[in-house]
Amino acid sequence: MASGSLEQTSDVSGVTPAYRRNGKLFSCEPCRRGKLRCDHRTPVCGRCARRNKPGQCFYHPAPLTKQRSSPTAPLRPSLQPDLASTSPTDLLPAHDRSPIGLMSPPSSTTPSIPLLDHHSFAALSATSLPHASLLQSPLQPPTAPASVYDDRSLVSSVSYTSPEGSTMSFRDSKAGFLGPTSYNAVFSENAGSIGVIPEADDHSHLPPVAADKIKQGAEVLSLLRDMPIYQEFTQRWFELAEGAVNLQPTFRIWTEELWAEFGTVLQEGKPEELYSLSELVWRNTRKPMNVHGQMTAREWAKAPSGRNLRWEVVGTILNVVGLIAVNLSNWDAIFDSIIEKYVDRITFAERMRKASEFCLCFCYESEVLNDIYISFMFEDLILVSCLKGEAHYTAWQRTGEVCDAIVAMGMHQLTAPDADTPFFLCEIRKRLFASAYGHDKMISTFLGRPPRLSHRYCKIELPLDLADEQLFLEGAELDAALAELDVNGWNTNGVQGRATWSRVWLQNMRIREDILEIALGSGDEDVGAQAEQILYKLEQARSSYPDFMRRTPEQVLEECDATFNTATRVKKGRLAKQVTAIFTLCVHIGIVHTEFLLQRALVNRKRADTRAMIPKSRRMLKLVLLAQSRKDFLRDFQGDITGLMALDGLPAAGVMAIELLKQEQTRMHTPDILPRSETIQDLSVFISALATVSPGEGSYSICNQGRKALKKVLDQILSPMQAPTPGSTEPPYDDISLYFPTANDADFLQWLENFEWDRSVNPGVSHEHQ
Repeated sequence: MASGSLEQTSDVSGVTPAYRRNGKLFSCEPCRRGKLRCDHRTPVCGRCARRNKPGQCFYHPAPLTKQRSSPTAPLRPSLQPDLASTSPTDLLPAHDRSPIGLMSPPSSTTPSIPLLDHHSFAALSATSLPHASLLQSPLQPPTAPASVYDDRSLVSSVSYTSPEGSTMSFRDSKAGFLGPTSYNAVFSENAGSIGVIPEADDHSHLPPVAADKIKQGAEVLSLLRDMPIYQEFTQRWFELAEGAVNLQPTFRIWTEELWAEFGTVLQEGKPEELYSLSELVWRNTRKPMNVHGQMTAREWAKAPSGRNLRWEVVGTILNVVGLIAVNLSNWDAIFDSIIEKYVDRITFAERMRKASEFCLCFCYESEVLNDIYISFMFEDLILVSCLKGEAHYTAWQRTGEVCDAIVAMGMHQLTAPDADTPFFLCEIRKRLFASAYGHDKMISTFLGRPPRLSHRYCKIELPLDLADEQLFLEGAELDAALAELDVNGWNTNGVQGRATWSRVWLQNMRIREDILEIALGSGDEDVGAQAEQILYKLEQARSSYPDFMRRTPEQVLEECDATFNTATRVKKGRLAKQVTAIFTLCVHIGIVHTEFLLQRALVNRKRADTRAMIPKSRRMLKLVLLAQSRKDFLRDFQGDITGLMALDGLPAAGVMAIELLKQEQTRMHTPDILPRSETIQDLSVFISALATVSPGEGSYSICNQGRKALKKVLDQILSPMQAPTPGSTEPPYDDISLYFPTANDADFLQWLENFEWDRSVNPGVSHEHQ
């Protein structure tokens, strides 16, 4: 056998390499089998000559193909369009890009790469990686380690045999929340009597991570070299407000421990070290997070940090930095540190978003389902909405994914602290559910689509009005903080924190869902009776607010002005007033918007008088303009102000503009309901405010289309008009009806709900109305 092989080698070693079907030359057998680049030289290729193995170099006339391992799981469809043509390296400025040369994210059309098994990677890292101890591999290093710069070298020793069970999910046992009608309900309810013991998850035989995934992870981690800059952003935000859905102390622990543990690796940016770190993070992410009832908040926060770093945490850090960048002003001095690398604020935020989406893909492929992952998903949704706009399909799709994960985790069926769930985690889940539930109703309202989360299948409970730091308290200190709350769970210090806003938001959105049933439902129920019940719920919710929540935005801003006119103002006080002002504005605008929507629904379903909407429209637009007029004072909440204009200001301004236009054309003015001069001034100011939204903002297309439409209406109102001819049957409307249908109130309201603001208006085509 040996002599035959040598004879065959000698016979074909001098043969000129043949061409493959794609026109490329065949590689020699050692290069082909090792997946190495071959220069096709004869009789011995350059690589075999350098390795001093000329006797093994031969070109097989008909090389056999081998069945490779099963393809790696593709990205979820919602992420493929954004990432298919982007690699993490592309997110860095050109002069900062690492030479690691990693591949672009996978897609359904990307050819699969053989899996790099743990033995091969551990052997490689044990010799070439300074921080190989992270892997804790007992294997001895090979004599000739491959270079990480050559991806084909990395897989030269890979076994192509599929690992046992790799064709099935390694977490098939993790079905998530199962309700009382599920397949195992009978067994779980009688587990004690029939002796059923839950099986522990076995993660000792996880399939290996594909080599290209580890490389992509290394590139994402290379972005963390700017962690000191990111910490400046987060420090700036946490001086101002609490976390969005992740607690501020939790986020601090993640960033500080990440930098303390891996700061040197990230700063040096050596590809082999980043590769090793990526493999570690992948391995951590594929393990479940164990939580028990006696776990403290600090222990929970430290569990996925340091050497236990997970992709959920890496993605959250990048995502939060992007969210902060979106909300700050363009002229903020903090952007001086990134202007040379990232050009401007929006570019920086967009790069953070794309990098965090890679982490989201990594979690998806690792089949992660835990509290941190859902928080990460929600914050990613908010950043996507800020950069692409709420009307973008991606924002709608991500909302569905967050709602699905909420249900799969069982957060829609909130439970009290028990042996498996500590108190602080129950409160975190309440806040997360409130945020997701409210966002679901908000985007359903904005797009006129049915919501995903229904109160009929959810146990809705308000989170306690505690600050982030208070949830980290233990024992007597925690008991003292709970004792300071009133009987309804509100704080008694008069402080409007994130939890305070979350409680009001959840109450308001619960009522909003009832209105959506009227506006979007198809039933023949008594709409009038439903409306009466909704008005009663609104009044009940309003009466449950503590006194400090009943102050109007005007009163709050007047207090801010009085404070800042004194000589004793300090930075911390200014920041606290800023937070109170923006929260108060958002809460009051949201409540008025809910009442406005109820009137619109009644007009649609009962053909009620449209003039009933005018007071709510005027109040809502006044509050939006009030926020816009204090844009300098609310300098750290620019994204919120833009959102208020797009989501709340445009519907109110549209109703007022059409009503004013109809009065002008019919000569039937109602100055007591809609004063002409004041309305024109408010609409003019609002149009100017819409023009300040830059093309890089996610709501730009919505605001731009609204600005053009409102401007067209004002042009019609302010331009000379001809009086209608006596006896004429033609309505006194001109081509403006192509933009705003004014002949029928119900048609206008339906148009206002269904008009696609992000599409350009074609004046030659009239809109169809259902």
